[in-house]
Amino acid sequence: MTAPVSPPGNRAARAIADRDSVGARLAHAGWTWQLLALGLLLLAWWPLSISMEPWVPTPLATGESIVELLGDGEFYDDLYATSRRIVTAFLAAGLAGVAIGLWMGLSKLAEQFFAPVVAIALAIPDPVYVMFAVLTFGVGERSTDLALVVAVTPFVVNIVRASVAARDPQLDELARVYRFGAHRRYRDVLLPQLVPALLAAGRTSFALSWKIVVVVEGMSQPTGIGAAILDSFNLLRTREVFAYAIIFTVVMQVVEQAGVRLATRRALAWRS
Repeated sequence: MTAPVSPPGNRAARAIADRDSVGARLAHAGWTWQLLALGLLLLAWWPLSISMEPWVPTPLATGESIVELLGDGEFYDDLYATSRRIVTAFLAAGLAGVAIGLWMGLSKLAEQFFAPVVAIALAIPDPVYVMFAVLTFGVGERSTDLALVVAVTPFVVNIVRASVAARDPQLDELARVYRFGAHRRYRDVLLPQLVPALLAAGRTSFALSWKIVVVVEGMSQPTGIGAAILDSFNLLRTREVFAYAIIFTVVMQVVEQAGVRLATRRALAWRS
C-alpha cells in the first residue's frame, strides 16, 4: 500500500512554516545570549566602579545621569546636530564610495589610478583628516562634514571594489552572448550580484559615521554629542561621559538595526 503523496503546494507551505519556525527560535536564542552578555557586563561594571571610584561611576549613578540628560532640552539639540552630521556623511560617503568602487571594479585604468589613493586613505588616522579640514576650511560645519566623508569613503570603496572584482565572469559572458544593452547588463546581471556588498557598504558607512563623528565634534565643534562628552570629561563629570556614551550608542544601534533589517528585507525580496 503506497503512502499518500502530499500536493506540492502543501509541501511548500510546510517548508516555509518550518523555515519561519527555525528562524524564530534562532532569533529568540540570539536575544537570550545578548541579554546574558549585558548582564555579565553589568556584573563586571559594579565591582570595577567600586575599586576605581570616582573615575568609574556606578551603574546606579550612571542611570541617574541618563535620566537627567533625557529631561534636558540641550541634550536633544546636541543629538540633532550629531544626527544631521551622521546622515550627511552616510549619504555622501555611501554615494561617492559606491561610484568609485564600481568604477575601480569595472575599469583597470581606474583601478590602477585609485588603488594607491585608497590604500593611503585607509592608513591615515581619522584625527588627521579633522586637522587638515580645520586648517583648510576653519572651524565650522564644512570642515566637519568634509572630515567625516573623507574618513568613511575609502572603506565603502574597498567593499564595493572587492565585490565587483569577485563577480561571476560567466554571467558577463552570458550577457554578451545575448547582447544585453548596458542598462540591462547593469540592472539584471551586475546589480543582483552586488546587493550583499551594497548592504555591507551601507552598514559600514553608517557605523563608521556615528563612531567617527564623536571624535570630529570633540576636536572641532562646540555642539553635538562629541563636544558634550569632551566638556564633561574636562570637568571630570565621568558619570555624564558614561551617560552620553550609553544613550548615543543605544540610539544609533536601534537606528542601525532597524534600517539594516528593512533594507535587507526589501533588497533581497526578489530572491523569495
